[in-house]
Amino acid sequence: MDRFTVALISQTPNPQQVIYGAMHQDYAEGFVWDERDRWPGEEKCGDVIVKQLLQGNRGHYGPLEHPQIVLNCGWFPHSTMQQIRTHRVGVSFDVQCLAGDTEVTFVDASGESYTRPIADLYADWMSDRKLPRHQLRVFNEKTGIFETSHIKCVMSSGVQPVYRLTLQNGRTLDCTRNHRLLTTEGWQTMGDALGLYTALEGHVLMTTRPCAVMTNSIAAETAHSPYALGTTTTLISTLHAPRLKAHPVSVTQVQYLGMQSTYDLEVKDPWHNFVANGVVVHNSFRYTGQRILDVIEGKRELEDVFYLRPLGSYSDRQGKKYDYTADLRQEDLDWCLQACHRYAERIHQGFAEEHARGLIPFDIRQHWVMSANVRSLMHLLDLRWKADAQLEAQKLCEQIWPHFQAWVPAIAAWYEANRLKKARLSP
Repeated sequence: MDRFTVALISQTPNPQQVIYGAMHQDYAEGFVWDERDRWPGEEKCGDVIVKQLLQGNRGHYGPLEHPQIVLNCGWFPHSTMQQIRTHRVGVSFDVQCLAGDTEVTFVDASGESYTRPIADLYADWMSDRKLPRHQLRVFNEKTGIFETSHIKCVMSSGVQPVYRLTLQNGRTLDCTRNHRLLTTEGWQTMGDALGLYTALEGHVLMTTRPCAVMTNSIAAETAHSPYALGTTTTLISTLHAPRLKAHPVSVTQVQYLGMQSTYDLEVKDPWHNFVANGVVVHNSFRYTGQRILDVIEGKRELEDVFYLRPLGSYSDRQGKKYDYTADLRQEDLDWCLQACHRYAERIHQGFAEEHARGLIPFDIRQHWVMSANVRSLMHLLDLRWKADAQLEAQKLCEQIWPHFQAWVPAIAAWYEANRLKKARLSP
């Protein structure tokens, strides 16, 4: 459990003032925005929220849903993520992915580029057509020059909220808020790069940061070669076509497109990126695959990939009591290692990764991004921090709590005094 981590990605600034404004608009004929210069400070707004909204269970808690916080949860077991994602009150887990009509860039034998929609690539992949033979354009992050690589896998990511980015040059990219883009500040999720705030139903409320994404529209100098010419991937672009370098282009608009079918690619080593609608994007983050093989090759520790509880005495709400001894834990570690070898064996035999990973123990460690508002986060704490909740879920809440306290201190103090670990459902 010492690996468990919860880190802050973004949060609505001055959240208690935001709630204060929403409270007053509910009962005012005037436009409260016009009075914002006369609003109390953040601390005073917190006091007003507690006295006028929370104390006495007045029953009107909609204003608590406006401020949003986004947290990155890491190294938790898959079962914890599965529990948390069942919440129906604004806690969300988004995979990074692209809309089906997104054009992925390839390079042919003569060095000319061409594109194909990612949905078509997925259809070909599922039909066993030989996509790995196609030369996929990728970005060499060391040289700053585009090269080619190969597709390792194409996957459907299900129906997700999709946003359209419009660039200064007129290009657009349709993706989820958690798809990682190469920006002038490095790799960032789309939402983090733009400081994106959205309503619960997905519509864009505002963006708070300027953002420029890297595209492939500028020819590189040819006077010298900053990279070795020892591979087919570099020779193709060098001999037959001008080499391209990345070029930043500003994002000018973000709009919500609604729920759409989405897709993503996994790219072979060493560069895990590709070009989508002219923009450099990261390939899929998959919670199995290479990590499993790294364990066998000695590149990762077994417990960096799999979660097992520490030694100790345990009980549950059904009254079970047992000791998890060193011998029992070692048996389970051995089982996890055997599963890694079986996974590698099946991959070597040509099994699909989605088939082979069914052999892996359920509680592989997983990272995810979680977004919540003040109201839904209290609801999560109510359910998952009570004494009989799953231990790992309680540990997650322990790590969320300091972020909640720092973000909305007055509300957190009220919650601690009235509801914390009392298994009462928040309003």
